[in-house]
Amino acid sequence: MYNIYTVKMGDTLENLARALGITPEVLATLNGLDVTAVLTPNTNIVVPSNNNTPFDKYIIKKGDTIYEIARKHNIKAEALAKLNGLEEDEYIYPNEEIIIPKKGIQFYITEKNDTLNKVANTLNTTPNILANQNQTIYLEPDQLIVYKK
Repeated sequence: MYNIYTVKMGDTLENLARALGITPEVLATLNGLDVTAVLTPNTNIVVPSNNNTPFDKYIIKKGDTIYEIARKHNIKAEALAKLNGLEEDEYIYPNEEIIIPKKGIQFYITEKNDTLNKVANTLNTTPNILANQNQTIYLEPDQLIVYKK
């Protein structure tokens, strides 16, 4: 049900929580941390087992670009970058790890003034289905909402 994860350089509560499909608040609570805590590389934290995560991990290879990875995985480069807390034109380094949605998974990263109806329409589903598939929906900017077809 839970795993031990060794924090890597650049890890934050936010990007780890996003990769696990949970909120930063849940991850902070699991580890007795404040949600604003800065993670220290090479320390261990508790994370939920990610057997059911809607994302796969991808290790950057020499010569990879966000655009190339996005094209190979049938996703927009802008969305892939945002999912991983990157800018579209940001340089990525070999051996870095990013997440990519599994087949059949769509996602939406909320923006200011979003509504559940807007998100549902964008993902071509209903607000009820989104509510059932996501543990908590705050509709605050930068929240990840996942939809599994």
